[in-house]
Amino acid sequence: MTSTGALRNMANMANPWFRIFPPEEIAEDPEFIGESGVKNMPDRGAPAIAYFMLMFTVNLMKKIVLETNRYARSFIKTNMQRINRCRHSRVHQWIKTGPLTINEFKGFLAAIYNMGLNKRPTLQCYWKKGKQEYKWFRKMFPRNRFQLILKFLHVVDNRKVSGRNDPTYDPSAKFKPILDSLNMRSKYLYTPERNLSIDESLVGTRARSVMTQYIPSKSHKFGIKLWMLVESISGYLIHSTVYRGRRFDPVPDGELQSSMVVKSLLNVSCLFDKGYHVFCDSFFSSLSLASELLLNRTFMTGTLRSNRPMPQRIKTQNYVRMNIQNKRKPVRLVSTFCKARVSPRGKPTAIESYSKNMGGVDRNDMFTAFYNDERKTVKMWKKIMFNLFQRFMINAYILYKKNSNNPRPLSRLQFIHEVVESLSMEHMRDRFPGQLENRKKELRRLANGKVKDCVVCSYRSNGRRKRSRLQCGRCLRGVHSLCFNRHLVLCDEQ
Repeated sequence: MTSTGALRNMANMANPWFRIFPPEEIAEDPEFIGESGVKNMPDRGAPAIAYFMLMFTVNLMKKIVLETNRYARSFIKTNMQRINRCRHSRVHQWIKTGPLTINEFKGFLAAIYNMGLNKRPTLQCYWKKGKQEYKWFRKMFPRNRFQLILKFLHVVDNRKVSGRNDPTYDPSAKFKPILDSLNMRSKYLYTPERNLSIDESLVGTRARSVMTQYIPSKSHKFGIKLWMLVESISGYLIHSTVYRGRRFDPVPDGELQSSMVVKSLLNVSCLFDKGYHVFCDSFFSSLSLASELLLNRTFMTGTLRSNRPMPQRIKTQNYVRMNIQNKRKPVRLVSTFCKARVSPRGKPTAIESYSKNMGGVDRNDMFTAFYNDERKTVKMWKKIMFNLFQRFMINAYILYKKNSNNPRPLSRLQFIHEVVESLSMEHMRDRFPGQLENRKKELRRLANGKVKDCVVCSYRSNGRRKRSRLQCGRCLRGVHSLCFNRHLVLCDEQ
């Protein structure tokens, strides 16, 4: 330890960081044996919809369609007398139109994602006519049909869901298949890089549920808590579990809940004994957890709370405030990876590494909030399900960026537009059979060898001009013949 006089002299210096122990011997960083990178990918030039369908599989869509139609049949059978008495009930349209199909569900997904891009105060506003109307939604669905799909939307068979007083009751059963599919596909398609981040995420809702938590530090305050393991830099979600409350997720005697969560996330993701480096905040970090992870050849860096067990020498250390104007509390940091070194900028490497890699979960939450239409729903599990739909899209976009060989890849907004257009096209062909084919006759060649910018290619290439000798006969905008089908879906908006 340095002397008291030396500490006082350092307090007058501008640099707030100082060395207490002598310099350590320079040693190489621990070996990392994880094979990080994308797996089971399509061709590098594949369109955006290919990456989305890798995450949100056809099998998952089939399951949702099956359970939605099952619940619709059950609801109609149970309430048939009341439906017959009310001749203006929307359910009559469901009986007339028929059950939900795969392509119609793709159109429903496209509408959900598009609502996040074009936010309106109410659902009815998307179908409202007037100067500010948005024709795309009216072309995709009648309003009543969309609301019926939203009403009957289900992921599990209600007959297999236990009641509240049943010993086998699971409050997350209604959305668990969606979360399980997201976790499974995320690990199947990508092996993360070395630096990982573990933190909590809150899906905002004030629903009356045993899972509802109050976290004053979050923007929503009330909601359903998710424990999340993500890649630090990209924000790619590797695994996530929902916290169901003390009754359903008890903590074993002699163990902290935070330590149990970290070990569970790493274990279920098969990341032990590979040299991964996990970053946690003070809620999760403890010296005992760092020791346990180190035995499994997994490293940890995180801040420590003053009430956690630690050597008395650290706990009672008389910290000297180095910056009087910026009165910050002293930070206790534990790290089994970073050495007690100072970077060229004068800061401890452990602090710099923590600041750089801790925000992975916050980055994923930020991406989710940008284009998520956080509309109130009567059913709490639907709010969580739509939040998970956004995380499917985020992971798909990260996979696209890591696998694409395009020197100027699509932005995330452009990527979502591409997915929405591709999902809606199949539904539009079913709803208006032959209409798209007949519209192809409107593709005209420009006179005198003139050219125009292709409305599709120029948009997809981040503004670079892509010329075409053809134009759409309806809107008179330039378009290539190969891009015309994609252009037809959104042509009516103009």
